[in-house]
Amino acid sequence: MVKIFRSFRMRLLKEKKFRNYILYAIGEILLVMIGILLALQVNNWNSDRKAKNDLENTLHTVASDLKRDTITASELIKIIKKTQETSELIIDKKVTIENFKDHPRTRSLVTLYQPFNIQTKGYDILKNISDQRTSENDSLFEYLTQFYTLYVPNLQKSNERLENVVLENLNDFKEFPWFVDWSQGKITDEMIAYFATSEDYRKRVAAYNVLAFGNHYALISSYKVNAKIMLEALEKRFGEK
Repeated sequence: MVKIFRSFRMRLLKEKKFRNYILYAIGEILLVMIGILLALQVNNWNSDRKAKNDLENTLHTVASDLKRDTITASELIKIIKKTQETSELIIDKKVTIENFKDHPRTRSLVTLYQPFNIQTKGYDILKNISDQRTSENDSLFEYLTQFYTLYVPNLQKSNERLENVVLENLNDFKEFPWFVDWSQGKITDEMIAYFATSEDYRKRVAAYNVLAFGNHYALISSYKVNAKIMLEALEKRFGEK
């Protein structure tokens, strides 16, 4: 094809048809420009399609993360509620030396905690999506970003607060003569007296209860509710495709 165009140009020059040659040259330039523009348009179209596909695949990963999180949240909510009920026995002084063995969980109320580490694989990918033309005009993208921006740091802080309290309590318990027996699951009279009648332990349980039930439980419950809302929005979007 190139040889044909070249021979045609040479023939025009030899025949001294300069006007026709100029018109031909202009036409050839226009064809090249049109070809370039078409190639750019196709490239942009392919890039847009890839960006949209990447976003949709990422949203499916986010949905999978949210499903796992809601299941985990439900399990933790049950555990925390059960722990809170047991804590109330200590706070309300319903555990005595006589009935202590009927409530074995009361001796570990302030030395165990249930961290809630949400799945962020999809969100991490979502944050790194480079094509802003796709993300900036997508309201669901914005809602998910706001959702994770709110809950990720707050849940991390809540986990850390509980962990610090547990470590502090363990460190304090090491000073008691019954600590080794307690760590091995054994029960002594001194231990029973501390957990059943000590005002120090009652205060520790009350303080831990504020963090575990008042804050941690409330945050996990809130996350679960809003995660379900996000899931519904995602499933609606998938259904429209």
